[in-house]
Amino acid sequence: MNRLQVPDFVRESPGDHGDAVLLDTRSGHCFAMNPVAGLLWQEWRRSRDFETGVRLTARQFPQLSRDVIRRDARRLADALLERGLLTACAPGLQPSPSAGEEPLAAGGCGPADGPGAAGTADDAAHRARGLAHGMRAAGTAEVTMAADPAADPSRPHRRPGRRRIPSLGLLGLLIALLLIRLPFRTLLGAVRWVSRHWCRHEATGAQGAAALAAVRQAAARYPGRAACLETSLASLMVLALRRRRAAWCIGTAADPFRFHAWIETEGSPVLAADEPDLDAFRPILTA
Repeated sequence: MNRLQVPDFVRESPGDHGDAVLLDTRSGHCFAMNPVAGLLWQEWRRSRDFETGVRLTARQFPQLSRDVIRRDARRLADALLERGLLTACAPGLQPSPSAGEEPLAAGGCGPADGPGAAGTADDAAHRARGLAHGMRAAGTAEVTMAADPAADPSRPHRRPGRRRIPSLGLLGLLIALLLIRLPFRTLLGAVRWVSRHWCRHEATGAQGAAALAAVRQAAARYPGRAACLETSLASLMVLALRRRRAAWCIGTAADPFRFHAWIETEGSPVLAADEPDLDAFRPILTA
């Protein structure tokens, strides 16, 4: 039996129906899984044993043969191993099956799909190009982290006020655009270093709102892409220039899978004035 382990750099955002999105914090790439694949993943993370995951899935889906489940589980494990989202003590798993075999790691099982539909869906997995450039899922359109809302609706939201810092907004945006060109692991490390070693005080909600407003003002004149990833990171940099600390959050939502990034101050998300209240996203990474 193959022993499997989840590396420390993998973050998970579980969905309401057993689906999940995995984030590789080294690269910023994501891997979206349907409920069946999510069930296998959860059991592999718990037991670290390939066959235990197969047995549990076989009990949950008795209409599928054990051989079919094991074959498709190996395809899923191979895909996760290839991307570094799992590591194995035994060298390699079984080669991928021939063309025409259906995988378990499918994307997009809606509420009307029963266990059988989830177990025989069309797609092996969703592959991401990275958070900075959106996510391209096999057989679906590209999704970018644009103006999608994200946060816990039970908490109060901070919205940008009238007070702005235009020059710092432009400088923060320029810094963010440079940082985003770095490997994601380097970017994340830089954000964490600045927060821990440079920033002296926690930012208030009003300061976070003013920073976001200044960044949005600068982004309106920028001819390139300035979606939520860029503006949230830029807002973080504006606050850091004033030696103020905020949390940088990245979240995911399902049906369809999409991403959003935002900052939080005083435990509450900071929102742009044209953003609705946020309830669809679950944080997958906070820095």
